[in-house]
Amino acid sequence: MKKTLLPIIAMTVLTACETQTLAEYRPVVDTSRVNSAKYERDLSECRNVAFAAEAEYKDRQAQEMGANMMAGILVGAIAGAAIGNGGNDIAAGAAYGAGVGAAGTDTELAYGGPRRIIDRCMSERGYAILNDIGRG
Repeated sequence: MKKTLLPIIAMTVLTACETQTLAEYRPVVDTSRVNSAKYERDLSECRNVAFAAEAEYKDRQAQEMGANMMAGILVGAIAGAAIGNGGNDIAAGAAYGAGVGAAGTDTELAYGGPRRIIDRCMSERGYAILNDIGRG
């Protein structure tokens, strides 16, 4: 049982690491009734909207992460000082707080925000999106 489980786990991990860039993303559309030149033009325009949104998401995420980490460091250091007996406890509390602060950051990018924008944009232009929104 263990011998068959290990390759399955390894395959799952390797598959999860494979990512598709926003520039490569193509929603699944029934192209039987679609003008391919118009489709490519619309897809390009929708990608541009998504690229702009992705840049805004990344900026907001970086700002939020910095603020959350600073707040986490302060709260963690104070808690470490109150609970512990020295510098090591303060440092450990600050490190823990920084991790909690980083984890509390907006994860819209991780959930395919810009891809959903492409899907919605294409849908608004009359294309029937066949995939789960944002998952291509």
